[in-house]
Amino acid sequence: MSQQFADLLFLALDHGVDSVRASGGPLTPFFIAYEQDGKRQLHRFAAERLEEGQQRAREAIAALPPSVTAYALAYDGFITVQGTKIDAILVEASERGRPAGVRMAQRYTPKKFLRSFQTVGNPALLGECETLIR
Repeated sequence: MSQQFADLLFLALDHGVDSVRASGGPLTPFFIAYEQDGKRQLHRFAAERLEEGQQRAREAIAALPPSVTAYALAYDGFITVQGTKIDAILVEASERGRPAGVRMAQRYTPKKFLRSFQTVGNPALLGECETLIR
């Protein structure tokens, strides 16, 4: 994994966490695309259902031009830790030419009436995922 790719992955994770912290609600799916000339673009996919936004984002990533060298897709979801379902910001990312992408998560407790938003633990590498650019 290149440093540039690692930076993109953590940028998406941090932006997702900051967005949920600020809004108090679920994260609107988004991706950040990194181009050969060093330019980054952020694209959000609001939809009636979060799953629809994720699907539209995946389709848009698959259609990116060859000048895009890497992407990071962030969305709100859950992971299960020791049998307990926990809210998490999930990021799936890949670089062009890699056989697979990587998937990371940052657990959090959502804002409630008398409780503020809090991250839980450190970001966790969940393993590989399908790459959407070849």
